[in-house]
Order: sequence, then structure tokens, then C-alpha cells
Amino acid sequence: MNKVYPKWSELPNIDLYLDQVLLYVNQLDNCSIVDDDKGLTSAMINNYVKNGHLEKPIKKKYNRRQLARLIVITCLKNVFSIQEISKTINGLTIEESSETMYNNFVMCMNEEKREGLPEVIVSACDTVRLYKKTHDLVEKII
Repeated sequence: MNKVYPKWSELPNIDLYLDQVLLYVNQLDNCSIVDDDKGLTSAMINNYVKNGHLEKPIKKKYNRRQLARLIVITCLKNVFSIQEISKTINGLTIEESSETMYNNFVMCMNEEKREGLPEVIVSACDTVRLYKKTHDLVEKII
């Protein structure tokens, strides 16, 4: 996983419409573990909002916090359930800001830093990497 995730300050600082969010997140394509992964879809986002995993858009626009959350969810959704992801994000953002936690996740996924990061973030990043590695090994066998 040598692709680079954008830090909080690199995310668009204007609110985006749904189609723009989909384009942005899917162009990152950082966590596509399987080749036939559709990435993020509008149906997924609507379900995340409906089930309380993502704040409702304001005037049909999504802000930087929602975008960051969708990037994390998209990265982790092949390995963890949405309930696990949402519970973890909610727990981590009680004490720290969304910006801090998102940047911690990005630093870990970009393999820039591990020391001093919450253990759950490091473990999640390692799990995604191992899942990807295992998937690639299985593909070579088949």
C-alpha cells in the first residue's frame, strides 16, 4: 500500500455535492483491495447517513469532516463492518478532533508514523495491509 492518502489540510475546503464526493473518494482508490471493488457508491453514502454512521449533508453538500470519514470508511470497509468502523471513529473523536484522528490514520496508512498513534489505528492499518497482502497471495495461487 504505497499510495498516499491526503492529509486533512489537503482535502477540499469547500463543501462538495454527492457526485463530487464520489469522484474524489473513488479517485483516491487507495483501499481497493479487490479488483472488482466498486469503491464508494451513492447508495452506500445514503445508507451511512440513514443508519447514523455519517452526518446528514447540509443543503445536499458534504463538508471536510464528512469527506474524511468517508475516506476512512471506504478504506476499512473491506475488512471491518460499518458498525465497527463507526463505533471506533466515534470513540476516537470524543477526546480528539476529527482532524487529529484523520491525520493520525493518514500518517499510519502512508507509513509515515506509528509511534504515539492510538493502538486501534495502528492495528486497523496493519489489518488492512495484511488483508491486501493475503488477497494478493491468493490471487497468485489461483
